[in-house]
Amino acid sequence: MKKLVLIGTILLNSVAVFAQKAPKYTTAKDLEAVFSYRPDRKIPLILAHRGGPQASETENSMETFRHTYQQVPEAILEMDVRMTKDSMLAMLHDDDIERTTTGKGSLKAMNWAELKTVFLRDLQGRPTRQRIPLFDEVLQWGAGRVLMAIDAKPGVDLRKVMKSIADRKALHSVFIICYSTEDALSVRKEYPDVWVAVGFNEANHGETLQKAGLSLRHLIGLSARQNREFYDRLHRAGIPCTVSTFGPGNLDEKPLSEVAQSYQTFFQTGADILTTDRPAEVRALFTK
Repeated sequence: MKKLVLIGTILLNSVAVFAQKAPKYTTAKDLEAVFSYRPDRKIPLILAHRGGPQASETENSMETFRHTYQQVPEAILEMDVRMTKDSMLAMLHDDDIERTTTGKGSLKAMNWAELKTVFLRDLQGRPTRQRIPLFDEVLQWGAGRVLMAIDAKPGVDLRKVMKSIADRKALHSVFIICYSTEDALSVRKEYPDVWVAVGFNEANHGETLQKAGLSLRHLIGLSARQNREFYDRLHRAGIPCTVSTFGPGNLDEKPLSEVAQSYQTFFQTGADILTTDRPAEVRALFTK
């Protein structure tokens, strides 16, 4: 009898573990429930810049993506995609690989066989035993359960990026950062339901986008810190907005105790998504 109870307990625990790991973002409605503008949103979405590495961690790495996901499962992991000379999609912010790896040279001038031999450096420049991940590796890990913001750097073949996302059934796990209206239109032509994020320097930019043929549905506005009127105008069009808190002189560079209220103010003014280098700490400010 005890054996039967033990077996039953193991089976129940296995079911529970499986349920926890079940995909959460597999339909358009799943993603709409997260990204769509909601006036009653109590907590901002947290976008982990380059995966949200801490000082001892590496940016755009599987290890950091996993760690941030463990700390803040609902965070959006921002990641940078570049293309090698032999058209492999790899995760790295800079084309020059020297800052973030133990190698030297231009990523776009190197084959994947060369790149996969170098090691990543942490944020303090110390070499690790971690390797540059392929984009496909990240998609395979995150599709359906992790929110991802895809920053395909200029010169990268967006069609190849989108095909990789579609092949891994990750279309409802991502939004695509587009550097131009043309890029956004190109992505939407083949994938009409995909969420795209474009820069907003003017509150009326949405009208310009519509005139160019881009639907405001499933659109995210990327902007610097703005006033309430700016955000209100985008919100009336149903567009959620981001604000960045990383970079020299910005909030992430200052002691959290000194700027905690400023993060709150950004959200209260109208920023729906906070893009930060310290996702777990910023998230905690809104869950106390």
